[in-house]
Amino acid sequence: MRYLNKIIFINSANIPYAEISVDGNVHFTGTQGVGKSTILRALLFFYNADKQHLGIQQGQKPFDEFYFRQSNSYILYEVVRDNGAYTILVCRYQGHASWRFIDAPYRREWLITEDKQVLSDWIKIRERIDKNVVVSARIDTGVMFRDIIFGNTRDHKYTRYALVQSSHYQNIPRSIQNVFLNTKLDADFVKNTIIQSMTDEDIPIDLQTYRRLVTDFEREYNEIDCWFRQSRDGSYPVRQQALKIAEQGRTIVALDQQLADIWHMLNHAVAYSEKQIPLLEVESAEIKAEIEKVQGREKELTDDYNKDKDSLNQNLGAQKGKLKEIAQERKYFEANGIKDKLALAGREPAIRQEVSEKQTLLDDLLKTHASIEEKYNIAKDKLENARQAFENTQKEAYYKKQAELQIKRNRLEEERTKNRNLVLDEFNNWRHDSDERLQMLVAEQNRAENALKELRQWHPKADEIKQVDEDLQQLNFTAKENAVRQKAVNSQIGQITVEYRMKDAEIKQAYQREQERLDSERTNIREHIAKIDGLLARLDGSLYKWLCENVNGWEDTIGKVVDEERILYAQGLDPQSDAESKGLFGIKLNLDNINSVHRTPDEYRSERNSLEEQVRHINRQLTQMPVALQEETAKLGKKYADRVNPLRQTLTLLKVEEGQIPGKRQNLQNRRHELEMEGKELIEQEKAVRERSLNEAVLKVESEKDVRDKKEIKNRKDLKELDSLFKKAMKGLDEELRLFKDEQTAAASARNQEIARQKKQLDEQMLAELAGKGVDTNLLEQYRNALKDLNNLLKRIENDRNLVISYRETERNLFAREPEFKKAIRTIEQKLTMIRQHYEDKRNRIEKKYKELGERQKKVANELKHRRDGLSAYRQMRDNEHLVPDSFLSDADMEKTEQDCQMLLSQLRGTVNQKRESIDRLKDVVVSFNRNFKPQNAFHFNTMPVTDNDYLQISVDLQDFMDNNKIEEFRIRTSEHYKDILGRISSEIGSLMKRRSDVDGVIQDINRDFVEKNFAGVIKSIELRADESSDKLMQLLISIHNYAVENALSIGELNLFSSNNRDDINRKVVDYLKSLSHQLQNEPNRPTVSLGDAFRLQFRVKENDNDTGWVERINNVGSDGTDILVKAMVNIMLINVFKKKAARKSGDFIVHCMMDEIGRLHPNNIKGILQFANSRNIYLINSSPTSYNPYDYRYTYLLSKHGVKTRVEKLLKRIN
Repeated sequence: MRYLNKIIFINSANIPYAEISVDGNVHFTGTQGVGKSTILRALLFFYNADKQHLGIQQGQKPFDEFYFRQSNSYILYEVVRDNGAYTILVCRYQGHASWRFIDAPYRREWLITEDKQVLSDWIKIRERIDKNVVVSARIDTGVMFRDIIFGNTRDHKYTRYALVQSSHYQNIPRSIQNVFLNTKLDADFVKNTIIQSMTDEDIPIDLQTYRRLVTDFEREYNEIDCWFRQSRDGSYPVRQQALKIAEQGRTIVALDQQLADIWHMLNHAVAYSEKQIPLLEVESAEIKAEIEKVQGREKELTDDYNKDKDSLNQNLGAQKGKLKEIAQERKYFEANGIKDKLALAGREPAIRQEVSEKQTLLDDLLKTHASIEEKYNIAKDKLENARQAFENTQKEAYYKKQAELQIKRNRLEEERTKNRNLVLDEFNNWRHDSDERLQMLVAEQNRAENALKELRQWHPKADEIKQVDEDLQQLNFTAKENAVRQKAVNSQIGQITVEYRMKDAEIKQAYQREQERLDSERTNIREHIAKIDGLLARLDGSLYKWLCENVNGWEDTIGKVVDEERILYAQGLDPQSDAESKGLFGIKLNLDNINSVHRTPDEYRSERNSLEEQVRHINRQLTQMPVALQEETAKLGKKYADRVNPLRQTLTLLKVEEGQIPGKRQNLQNRRHELEMEGKELIEQEKAVRERSLNEAVLKVESEKDVRDKKEIKNRKDLKELDSLFKKAMKGLDEELRLFKDEQTAAASARNQEIARQKKQLDEQMLAELAGKGVDTNLLEQYRNALKDLNNLLKRIENDRNLVISYRETERNLFAREPEFKKAIRTIEQKLTMIRQHYEDKRNRIEKKYKELGERQKKVANELKHRRDGLSAYRQMRDNEHLVPDSFLSDADMEKTEQDCQMLLSQLRGTVNQKRESIDRLKDVVVSFNRNFKPQNAFHFNTMPVTDNDYLQISVDLQDFMDNNKIEEFRIRTSEHYKDILGRISSEIGSLMKRRSDVDGVIQDINRDFVEKNFAGVIKSIELRADESSDKLMQLLISIHNYAVENALSIGELNLFSSNNRDDINRKVVDYLKSLSHQLQNEPNRPTVSLGDAFRLQFRVKENDNDTGWVERINNVGSDGTDILVKAMVNIMLINVFKKKAARKSGDFIVHCMMDEIGRLHPNNIKGILQFANSRNIYLINSSPTSYNPYDYRYTYLLSKHGVKTRVEKLLKRIN
């Protein structure tokens, strides 16, 4: 049996020297503060070697300073074992306690000389120890010391000092420590004692780590999940936003390139305009001088033409005056019926012949009765003669009067003719001028009409429209070429993408195969390790250990033939030495030719270590594989991204250009429409000008005609007034003559009537007489009436004779020359037409030249103005608009172009506006996109951009993110994170729950131990049980663990963001993790959970007839002493259970349990509790001010003070 046999103090803790035996129950007595607890702590220090858990209160001296004040202060422990005792020397080294093992029982003379001096020099001390005694090196740490004492060291030179062989010995010193340090006994205390005694240390689960992990996971999951979240139409809004941002970024880059190109072309256009403007100014001056020369030639031509025209027009006026005079004379004669008068005058001979014939017939009719007729004719002749005489007198008077009046008429006629000639000459001269003016105006009107007609064939913007049409045609060609190029680039991108996916799949498949190979290899190695662990676990009590301890050279005999697994490392064989047998079960074998095949535990351990290293290496490989896979896929992605990104940028540029084509087409169409409108406007303007010119010409013609009409009217009026005055005067004369004539006629009429009456009477008488004589009076009357009519015609001819004579004279002298006048007029008019045509031809050529020069001048002026305006707009842009970055202003590169400054400035502004609109759209999409992420997001996206460059950088980052499918990396990483968190929770909670099962086993052992080894007394029963935890957080963690265990086969390499059934399981775990995040947020100040949170420990104590029921605190079970008794019994059961577990391999051993307050127990109960502990190989070491039943203890020591020194006296030793 192994146990601590004694403790020795030398100059330690105010005890000069004390040698205290503890190989049984010990009771220390003495007054308060005498040092009882000091000895108990030193005894505890043997078991726990932990200065922090000795019950030293704050304010008290530290362990090293109190127990080892001097260089020769020592505490020694003597430990008994089966093959002899050994000693542990504890002293102070470099300010801290250190240990040495001396493989011999304690001897005082090692440290104290004969003159009672305590040595401090280790070399001298070592010299006083027998040289054959093994002394260990100095042990500087309590951990190493405990490992040696409890057999957890692989250093074989220390195995001899072990009380027990246990790798999980911590439960024993901790239980002893907790019994000494705690006075209360409630569920938490016992629970913690059980927990702390189970493993190396009750390591709590760090909730801060969980809090951080699950919070980060939830954030990462939500942020990544949003990439896989679909809308109702099946689209992925966040991905679409990211693609829009990336595409918008590429668009802005393309627009930047366009801006640079436009700027370079603008540099060329500015330089070209600056060169052209001086040339255009010179050309404009030359055109102006040429126009002035043309204007001079036109004036000279007009002056010459007017001079010739005026001379011809004067002659033409004279000739036309003659024709006018002819017309007027004709009109005069026609007005006087000249035609009838000429005809009548022409008949005069015939009429006179007819008068003669009629008179002859009349004479023949009256020839037989001539006397009757003669008689009456004589009477009538007398009457006729009288009438004729009267008529002649009247005629003479009339002719006289007529002659007087004719003189007046002649004077009036002369005056009238003179005035008419003056009016006609004036009118004719004006008319000649008017004719010429009218001809020129009509010619001008014709030219205006022709010019207006020419507008139908005039297209002022034809060249520009043609250029626009060519640009449209070129744009259509560019659009087709763009589509072809996009198709080609898309094809290239598609080919590269397919190639990338194939390579990526190959890499992943290769990694998958390698992972499967490593998993398989690891499984095989672990199985081998488990096999070795099985062998090593059976080492204690095995045939191998017995042979090593009892049979020398067994390796070359039985070791060569025995089966390792079934025999050599088997337990329960109860090997014994049989000296009489020389062979194997009575059979002697020659084993010289058989090689030894067994392996020692160290060889197995070495192999196990090697295998474990292989497992660790495989684990490292498996751990590194995702990283390596990610690196390789990232490298592959970058390699292909380097190929694809320029193509994508090219594609974006093509798309930008494609997107601009409709705008450009629309602009060109608008420009064409504008040109057409401008052309129409120019045509309309020119038409208005020409119509205005035509209207003016028409108005001038009409005006001239109106003037002519008015002049003619006035001329006619003047002539009419002259004629009217003449006629009035003539009429006055005629009236005067008429009145004279009327007077004559009245007188003649009266006389003629009387003569006619008389003649009628005579005729009637004659007719009557002739009728009486048989004459035909009707025929006679017929002849006389005919003669009367013919004489009347002759009278009219006589009256018109002067007019007819005047007409014939006028016809001979004037009318006969009318062809001559007309011919002269035609000749003059031909000359006028010829000189006018000659003038018009020259004038038209001059006007054409003038017009050409005008158009050229206008074109040059427009171009000059356009270029000046372009340069002015360019300078305005540079100086004031800040349209482009400063870097552009210093960029002097040029690109040749046919476009001018204004067109390029328009394009520049358009592109800048397009870029600004693109940036604004980018900002809108980024703002919307960033709402999905927190500032501290998994992707390190900038969610609070400020400048345009910040937004552009986001687009660049997202281009890389999307192009390289980094969401997949984050998905994998988050999935790994998910597995890590789940694995950690499952592992830690699994480990905790395993320990929870161990707790149940411990509790069962404790309950069983009480039943098996109770003592008759007041305590009838003590039971413990572990009930389910009411801790919500702990319940949730257990649920997560249980769910993970139940679905272990479905949780692994997964896509958290897909929707198949397997991932429904994982989504459930995600829900668990989210719940855990929320629960942790509800308990923000809770730092950890531990095994104690996994269950509730309850007691049930039956004391006589008192049953506490299941409670968590033992209070008032009975008397105060009964409470102490129950606490002691529970503590002893705890220690015993843990001690029994450790003793299974190496056999039982004895430990000590240090307890205070033992004095309050009833003497019977003290004896019972001592027996209760001793039956479990536990010695009780108690202290109290006084001694009770000393015979119940093996040793009783009295502690007393002598000054500052403490004396320890053995009062009693019970001899068993």
